[in-house]
Amino acid sequence: TMAAALRILLSTKRQAPLSSSITSRALSTTSTFYGTPLPPSTRYTINDESSSSSTTNHHNHHQHHIPPLSPLQRLGTLLHSSLTALNDPTRADAVAAVGEVTGSYALSKILVAMEKDVVGRRILDERPVVDERIAERAFELLEQHLVNVKEQSRDDHQRLQQQLPNMTFGAAYATFLQTHNFHPNERSKIRFLSNPHLSYIMTRYRQNHDYWHVLTGLPPTVLGELGLKWLELIQTGLPLAALSATTGGVNSHLLSERERQVLWEVYF
Repeated sequence: TMAAALRILLSTKRQAPLSSSITSRALSTTSTFYGTPLPPSTRYTINDESSSSSTTNHHNHHQHHIPPLSPLQRLGTLLHSSLTALNDPTRADAVAAVGEVTGSYALSKILVAMEKDVVGRRILDERPVVDERIAERAFELLEQHLVNVKEQSRDDHQRLQQQLPNMTFGAAYATFLQTHNFHPNERSKIRFLSNPHLSYIMTRYRQNHDYWHVLTGLPPTVLGELGLKWLELIQTGLPLAALSATTGGVNSHLLSERERQVLWEVYF
């Protein structure tokens, strides 16, 4: 997204631990990620609305009414948000605005593809969100995984070393959240997409970002985010991902020499 905008996307402050009920169950992890972490963002806020326990409320939350932008307003928002991001790389709200005012075409193509698919239509109809309830379930799966490991170690220590129990995706997601002290409710609200379908798709894109970190094993570092942006670009076609992947890759000050080597020789 421009070098500065990229740094916002990579910022690692995810306010406030999940909740006392979740963190009380948190178990330490020893995952080590390669890459240089960036300073935390000062602009992330947790959206309390998204942590509602009612599915109906989740559905209604995305049926908000945002007046469409005129071409002049769209251009003004793009220029202002771009300059803001350049001046203050921790302004996640500015990067989010750039993504929204430039993403309508790509989001519309995603919408068409989803409407042609059975699962896609179900997602559009039910509008699931990644919120604290999802995190709580993920931590339950992590606890169960660790219990299984402990029980197996008592039965056969040698076999445990050779064949660890498979970790579920939910348990891996909980490990990721705990390792980086991330919160699932911290994504920016939609402000410039008047179409409720496109608004939800952009919300889902933001909320699924950490899922891709877990699935790919890419860390939330400059190097890891650049690798992930290339994947997101191929999957979504969003200009935001394209700008992040290309601009970030050519800005050498964002990466060490070793990281640049890994980026070009491994990820590209």
